[in-house]
Amino acid sequence: MPFNEGSELHLFVDASRVAYSACVFVRTVLEAGTSVSLIRAKTRVAPLKPLTIPRLELMACCIGARLVNSIRDALNLPNIKVTFWSDSEVEPWWIKEHGDRSVFVTNRVQEIRQLTQFQLWRHVLGVLNVADMLSKGVLLAGCWIPGGGRAPHG
Repeated sequence: MPFNEGSELHLFVDASRVAYSACVFVRTVLEAGTSVSLIRAKTRVAPLKPLTIPRLELMACCIGARLVNSIRDALNLPNIKVTFWSDSEVEPWWIKEHGDRSVFVTNRVQEIRQLTQFQLWRHVLGVLNVADMLSKGVLLAGCWIPGGGRAPHG
């Protein structure tokens, strides 16, 4: 996994009724082309007490913010450029505008704002959000493997 002064981290978050997740990729431009590698991912089972999807997505943002900071610390890259991606428009708005004023949202928004810069949160289309696979699951037969092929069936 190559790093250079132009390397960037990209965090993707997502949630479903059953799980919420975050994954961090490093993107590095090299002479031979661009390298993108998964660094770390985390998925958690949704709580038994039903929560709305926006609240679960906010929980994904929390674990994502923690992941990015642990990676920065572990790799000693405090100034690496980071972009945070969510396919929802609710939690980035909460993060930028301080939430919906409930204790649940306010506490999580405070943590996210302490760990990230709210201006770095962006929207990504759901079909392009790679964290979708973590929160909703995917069959192995539908996965791409290195080299451009698909995973074998059965």
